[in-house]
Amino acid sequence: MTWVVSALSVGIGFGLQAIVQNFISGLILLTERPVKVGDWVSLAGVEGDIRRINVRATEIQMGDRSTVIVPNSQFITQNVCNVTMGNALGVVGITLTLPLETDVLQIRELLLQAFTEHEAILDTPAPSVTFKDLTNTGLIISASGYVNSPRSVGGARSDLLFTVLGRLRELGVALSAPQSMVLINEGAGKETPEENP
Repeated sequence: MTWVVSALSVGIGFGLQAIVQNFISGLILLTERPVKVGDWVSLAGVEGDIRRINVRATEIQMGDRSTVIVPNSQFITQNVCNVTMGNALGVVGITLTLPLETDVLQIRELLLQAFTEHEAILDTPAPSVTFKDLTNTGLIISASGYVNSPRSVGGARSDLLFTVLGRLRELGVALSAPQSMVLINEGAGKETPEENP
C-alpha cells in the first residue's frame, strides 16, 4: 500500500510541476508580451494566428480554421517564430526553370512588369529579378517583391503565378519539364524482362 501511495505522490508531483510551469509561463507571456493576440506564430510544427492567451495555455487557429491548444511553457522553452512581430513585411517569391534558349532579358522585363503592376506589391523596396543558376535542365530565374503583411503573400503569389504563366504562354515560352532520375541496379541479381511468347 505504501508503494502505491508513493507512486501516486510522484505522479501528482510531476503533474503539478507541469501545471505550475505552464502557469508561470502564462504570466510571463501576459507581462512581457513576446507574442500577443492576433500574431501569426510558428512553433513545434504548429503555425497560425493566436486567438487567446490563457494562464495555462494559448489557443492558435490554424489555416484550416481548426484550433490547437498549446501549453504556455512551449512558448518559453522552445524557439518561436513570430512572423508578424514588428509589422514585418511579407516577401512574395517566384522561381522559374526555363529552357536554355530562352531570352532572359525578355523574361526579366516580363517578371518585373507583372510584379510592379500588382496592386499588393510595394514600390519600396522595389521588386527584383535574379538569375539564380544555369544548369543542364535550364535557366533558373527568381523574382521577388514585398507586400504589407505576411498574410498577403499567398494571395499575391497566386495572382502573380496566373499572370506570369499566362504571359509566358502568349510568348510561346514553356517551362522546363521536371527531370526524373532512374536508378539501375546492376549485378548478379538483376532481373530481366520476360519475353512475350
